[in-house]
Formats: sequence, C-alpha cells, structure tokens
Amino acid sequence: MMTIKPYVKTLQDELDWKLLDQLHGAVAQISNFCFEIKKFCVTTLFVAMTLIIKFTSDKLDLSIFVTGLVIPLCFWFLDATGYFYQVKIRGAMEAIRIRLSSRGEEKIVVALSGHVIELSRISAPRHKRILSAAFNHSMWLYLLLVAIDLLLLALYLSGAFK
Repeated sequence: MMTIKPYVKTLQDELDWKLLDQLHGAVAQISNFCFEIKKFCVTTLFVAMTLIIKFTSDKLDLSIFVTGLVIPLCFWFLDATGYFYQVKIRGAMEAIRIRLSSRGEEKIVVALSGHVIELSRISAPRHKRILSAAFNHSMWLYLLLVAIDLLLLALYLSGAFK
C-alpha cells in the first residue's frame, strides 16, 4: 500500500505562494483600473464635448472633432499600458507556478488549471506584445469612438452638416 505524503511547504515555497498571491492581487487591481478607465473615458468625452459646444455658442467647430479624437486616444494609450503590464505580471505568475510545480523530490501539482497565461503571449517580441496590448478585444470601445469621430469629421468637412 502506497502512502501519500502531505504537501509540506518549504520556506521557498511559502515565499513563492505569497508572491503569487500578491501578483494576483496586482493583476486584479489593474484589471479593475482598466474597466474604470473605459467608464471615465466616456464620461470625460461627453463632459468635454458639452463644454466645448457651450463655449462655441452651440455651433459646430473643428475643436469638437479634435477633442473627440484626442480623448479616446489618450485613454486608449492608458488602457493599453495597463493591459501590457497585466500580461507582464501574469508572465511572472506563470514562472512562479512552474517553479512551484517542479520543486522538490516529488513534483507537486499547483492548484491552477493549466497555465496562468499562454506562454506565446509572454515570449513574443516586444513590438508584438505592445501591439497586442493596444489592439485586443477589450479596446473595441476606443476604436468605435475614434471611428465615429472620424466619420463625423469627414461629414463635417464635406459640408454634409454645419
């Protein structure tokens, strides 16, 4: 009959579990921050548009379209930066998970299903990781806002409305 030994954490294991927990908390905070950025972008955009319209005496002006472009682009950059660092932190978490699972005489099974993050996302060249951070499914809001602004600008410049 085979006796199963209970998992006894070494000091290094304990430190890695603590670090893994802290990194998980950081990823959760950044994720929440990115969601709040999207809400703040829309709020800022509408407030800025309202103020500009009032300052231009309720007449369309090129500054409305420039503002409609600059605000989403700035928030897009901020959100993409947060996304980039989430991926970077998850890569550090994956390294810790691998370290924990391979340590000791008997390899332990770390209570995480699969990988923390797909390895190709953290090993890709820097320019691909930056592009991935800027252009992913969570950035559609900014693309939509920019596209609407550019469409309205084109209509304004063509004289379709004044």
